[in-house]
Amino acid sequence: MENQQQSMALDALPGGHQSILDGMPPALKECLRKAARVVLVANNPAITRDDVQALNIGADDVIVSFNNCVLAPLLSPQSVNLFVHGFNAPDAYFFGLPYGPEVQRIFAQAQARCFTMLVGCTGAMCPLPEVSLYWERIPLPPLWNYPVDRPGGKRYVGPTTGFNVLVLFDWLRGQADYNFQLMTLGFSNEAGKRWGGHAWDYERDWLQQSDVIVVPLRPRRWWQKLFHRR
Repeated sequence: MENQQQSMALDALPGGHQSILDGMPPALKECLRKAARVVLVANNPAITRDDVQALNIGADDVIVSFNNCVLAPLLSPQSVNLFVHGFNAPDAYFFGLPYGPEVQRIFAQAQARCFTMLVGCTGAMCPLPEVSLYWERIPLPPLWNYPVDRPGGKRYVGPTTGFNVLVLFDWLRGQADYNFQLMTLGFSNEAGKRWGGHAWDYERDWLQQSDVIVVPLRPRRWWQKLFHRR
């Protein structure tokens, strides 16, 4: 990793100074050491309760949700829940904060093990001790070398919240004491049109070439398809 960082010219972009492991609180790192699986769940409206239940989530599995966490009603406080929020630099706020009632419900459970991660920070910030904090950009090659220019002359704003965390955990499972399986659910095209500010093809190609387990969504029943169209 040290050689990779040196080859990335860490003074070329903001964020090159940060320690990846030190960005996580000890309690989260301990949960990740115990985890058999880390499952990243996209904000994909095509995901159903059947998709989530089919995973047979265990008590030590870590479930990662993003930004507005639209699938919070399907989450369980029995597992470890990590809520990740990307930074909107122009307006200086994090997507999905403050938490909605469904996420607050999970945090309020006595047995809940919930964590917050903030990614893409661009300004001075001091998080709470139990909150993970990462600056834009995280010094890992797929993130550091993310495409800049897109067709038409505009620039990409940088990695999606999900891609930041996907690459982060892919790197982490290669470190000592971290042996979890890395899985994604809903990282696919069922959600419809995507905002053009991210390099989706780049992120999709990286995922396809990785050994991350991509869990396909279950076939919909006819009545689920009707409900989804409304």
